[in-house]
Amino acid sequence: MKILCIIQARMGSERLPGKIMKMILDKPMITYTLDRTMTSKYIDEVVLATTENDCEDPMVEYLEANYYNVFRGDENNVLKRYVDTVNLYNGDIIIRITGDCPFIDPIIIDQVITYFLTNNFEFVRVDVPENFIRGFDVEVFTRQALEKVYDISRNIEGDSPYKEHVTLYMYKHPEEFIVGKFEGSEFYQKDYRLCVDTKEDFELVRLIYEHFKNKYVTSKEIVQFLDEHKEISQINQGIKQKHV
Repeated sequence: MKILCIIQARMGSERLPGKIMKMILDKPMITYTLDRTMTSKYIDEVVLATTENDCEDPMVEYLEANYYNVFRGDENNVLKRYVDTVNLYNGDIIIRITGDCPFIDPIIIDQVITYFLTNNFEFVRVDVPENFIRGFDVEVFTRQALEKVYDISRNIEGDSPYKEHVTLYMYKHPEEFIVGKFEGSEFYQKDYRLCVDTKEDFELVRLIYEHFKNKYVTSKEIVQFLDEHKEISQINQGIKQKHV
């Protein structure tokens, strides 16, 4: 059984273009997401899945030059991009992470994988934002569940949110899958925002990394830091997550 992590990312963000390659401590932000994920004890391989657009070239060239796995596929049909990546890298259990989560925590990833495997789920997601801080988002699903959703989507003409959002069909149709939610302890049930969609989000992330100067700072250390430095945690407090 191969556990494959696919991190989706692109340069063409609407609210903060090029955010993936913005520099933190002399390294592009995307490398923090990749490197932290790669320290998971259970993930066998990590791939960044991006689009075939020319605007991705600087990111792809940098990552390939630094020996990261990169797959390029469909821009709008992200579901197809995932299926094509899985077909190439042959994953059995798929981990989905987005590239705008530079504090993704391998300990949380491994806890979610364990929860998924011990309960024989087909799909599990971290319960963000209800019971977990946004930015520690992880989803785990079987290859079979992914292929089932893809087959359904192929009968939908034109654009569809199910093609753009890989797992949307799974959690909109829990009666068709064995679905679980991974909830955090009270420690993680706080109204912080640790993903990067805007300049305010990026500023908060940058300040945290500049404080710790450690690419592998833990989620607990980050949350404790925000608890003690409200002036930093409030930098992006007014930012609203885009709705699916």
